[in-house]
Amino acid sequence: MKHILPAKQFVPTFTPMRSGLIIALTLAAVASAAFAQSRPASTQLQPSVAPYDTSALSPGSNGGAAGDIAVLDTDNQRVEIFNSRGNYVSQFGHGFSLPTGIALDADDIYVKDGNLNCQADKFDAEGIFLLQFGVCSSGTIGLGIFDNIGSVAADHSGNVWVTSPDYYYMQKIDASGNFLSIVCMANVLSGCPPATSFSVQPYGIALDARGNIYVTNVYPFNGGFNVVKFNGSGVYMATIGSSGSGNGQFNDPQNVAIDASGNIYVADSGNNRIEKFGPNGKYLSQFGSFGSGDGQFSYPVGLAFDNGGNIYVSDVGNNRIQKFDSDGKYLSQFGSYGSGNGQFFAPYGVVVGK
Repeated sequence: MKHILPAKQFVPTFTPMRSGLIIALTLAAVASAAFAQSRPASTQLQPSVAPYDTSALSPGSNGGAAGDIAVLDTDNQRVEIFNSRGNYVSQFGHGFSLPTGIALDADDIYVKDGNLNCQADKFDAEGIFLLQFGVCSSGTIGLGIFDNIGSVAADHSGNVWVTSPDYYYMQKIDASGNFLSIVCMANVLSGCPPATSFSVQPYGIALDARGNIYVTNVYPFNGGFNVVKFNGSGVYMATIGSSGSGNGQFNDPQNVAIDASGNIYVADSGNNRIEKFGPNGKYLSQFGSFGSGDGQFSYPVGLAFDNGGNIYVSDVGNNRIQKFDSDGKYLSQFGSYGSGNGQFFAPYGVVVGK
């Protein structure tokens, strides 16, 4: 693939935006503002995380027992595991620093770390640490170098893709942590021609059954706030949506997920709703509004499906996970603000074992 070059050959041609710190602060501020009245002053900056239980997910056909739910509890620096009824089971961590992405493959769990860290960590189905890949920039960017924000997704061949929004690229890594390729989405690296004719800061990422890649573009200027589709080799295919608040438009879309029928669901975070598109990218419907009631959101981010086609949404500002059917009908929820077992502080991601 023409975007592949050794990391040492890449030379940055721009000064990256440091949105990682802004997003980290936003996560804390959103949750804190919503729940400040219930938080003792002495514990506001000192979340206490319970001892880690590494029983985690039982082995299944997609990184866990069918229906088990893993939640990225970002500001509590951990992953929590729940059964299909939303009951707390266990948790694990590995020195996380405001992690921002989570994914499952056939056997393992991947977490994209953030803030003071940049790497991705791989765990087995029981939450046991296996390996780490990627490093922070020390002045250059390119293959093997991650931003301190971004997300991760796994394909059906055991490879993973990691996004780096501030660096305008995504990278493909095999199951052993070897870097395979890089796809640039702006003129940021010498020798890495952009795959798109417009600037893309890829954040959320998902793959469909054919291996096509969808990323949410959080670039806030002209040509941004959309979903961009690539084939499995990183060749640009299509753009879905535009900036705004109308049907099929987005305001800071943080994540994307594809259901078994190829429908595309987008967490339109700034508009506090989930939008649904057909496989052809045509707008179909939406659900959610701003608030704390059933079916309402305060900055939704994570999206995941169970085997029944139900969709789980991590409602970051309300510190909960909400469950909907495929038509967006509210079904149930679990979680509350806190650092105890089954509680959350800015849950930024959710995945479900198949």
